[in-house]
Parts: sequence; structure tokens; C-alpha cells
Amino acid sequence: MRPLSLDQQYARLAAARRSAERAVDEGRWWQRRRRRDALARLRRREESDGLDAAAADWARQLLADEITNAWARRARGANHRDPRLLEHLPGLAEEASADAIEQVGPDPRLLPLLTVDAAIAIAHEQVAQIRAVVDDPTIHFTRTTIDDKLTVVVQHAASGLRARFTGHPGSSAGVVMSKPWDIPSINPDDPHDGGYDWERFTGLGIGRRLYLAAADLAPQLRWPRGLVSTYAEPLRDRLHAADPFRWDGASCHWCQTRGILWSDAAKSDYYDHPVAPAPPAVAPQLIEVDTRIAY
Repeated sequence: MRPLSLDQQYARLAAARRSAERAVDEGRWWQRRRRRDALARLRRREESDGLDAAAADWARQLLADEITNAWARRARGANHRDPRLLEHLPGLAEEASADAIEQVGPDPRLLPLLTVDAAIAIAHEQVAQIRAVVDDPTIHFTRTTIDDKLTVVVQHAASGLRARFTGHPGSSAGVVMSKPWDIPSINPDDPHDGGYDWERFTGLGIGRRLYLAAADLAPQLRWPRGLVSTYAEPLRDRLHAADPFRWDGASCHWCQTRGILWSDAAKSDYYDHPVAPAPPAVAPQLIEVDTRIAY
């Protein structure tokens, strides 16, 4: 049996509370004992049923969801906890509060909890949580060479984001695979991390940190675009803009207008290419892992 969601928990407790209140109201004055017993049951329920806590939990979830929705309308494709959302307060909080109130209707228990101030506090808490992960500098890595085939795996310790970079013999172009769920964890503190939470941490600069760290561990290789997901396109464009010869971008107007094919280009082809440095926002702390996992 599935556990009840927060709104279901609240609805069930609220219905039971209303039933207990009706039992008191329906007692007639000449049924004093019956009314007294009903009132005693109501008081016991009020003290122990957890309705107030359930209301607070459901109101908090409502506001958190509506903050996410309001932010998504303003910044399509951005991470739902991107620190930039704080720059749009209190406007986002006002939208979230209004939308949450519209959902619950005239519920006297929930309405006082769905305030703009509460939404602002939740937005700050969410951003603080994601920042604690993003700002962690630790990156684990392995680097192996088997039959002249170089393989580098990098993994951000706090988020579990990871990628595998492979160089093939006789080629200066490497291959990047950045599907965390398909790459076994190399974090010695979390070896069973399945990598399934990856979407929570996209678009926050962790991927750029991983790509740059891995490329530094394989300085002789260039990195073609290959099959790039919509999540990776902005990252590849930033890397290309910073070092166009080394990184193939998802789309580059400068290269397209000059007919430059990245795979056949020489360094001299990029002599006049505009360069926009894209260093990691957090200096990585690289820790090599001794692992026998076969990649």
C-alpha cells in the first residue's frame, strides 16, 4: 500500500477533525453526558491527531511547488533551485502565495500559512540546500590506460554527477559519456549511488567543473560534440567559446558563417575566434580514487 501524500494526509486528518466537531455540535443541551463525551474526544484529537503539523507540511509543499512553477515561467529550462531565483523575490513569492491560496480555497487552517513571507523563507532555504551541494569542491577521479586507450572518470562527490572521458588509440578526438546512471559510482563514501538524482543538479556549473577537470587529465585530446542532450548544449557552447579548438560546441554562429568543420579544423582556423573564458565558479579539489571497477 502506497503511503499517503501530504495533501492526502492533511485531508484525512481534517475530515476526522470535522467529524469530531460535528459530534459536539449535534449534541443537544439535554444530552449533556453525550455532548460532554464528544467534547472530550474532540479535545483529545486536537492534542494528538497531528492536524496542525500536517497542515504546515502541506502548506510548505504547496508553496515550494508554486515557487518552482513561478520560476519556471520566468526562466524556462533553469534549475528549479537556481540561486538566481532569489533576485526575483518577492515577486516569485507573491505569485506562489496567490497560486497556492487559489488551490486550497477558503480553508481557514491553511490560508494563514500561505503567506508571501513564508514563500520567501522557503525559497531561501531551497537555494541554501542546493548551494551547499554546488559549492562542494570535491571531485573524485580515476585515470587508466589499457591498450593505449585512455579512460578518465570524474565524479562530483556531493551531487553524484559524473562523466566518462575516453581517448582511442590513433585519434586525437575523445568521447564523452555523461549519463550518471550508466557510470558506476567511484565515490568511496557512496559507492552505491545510482546517479538517478542528476536532474536536480543540472545547469548549476557542476558539469563544467567536471568537463574541465577531466580535460586537464587528458591534455592531448580534443572533444567533439557527439550526441548532446538539451541539458548539455549550453555547457558545450560555453566550453567552445572558451577554447574553440579543443571543444566542439552545440552551435556556434562564428564557425557556421565561416564554414569551419570542427573535426577537420586546425588551431590556426580559430585565430580570430572570439574567446569568452569559462573557468569553474568553484575551484575543484581533485582526489584520485584507487578502484578496480572496470569501465
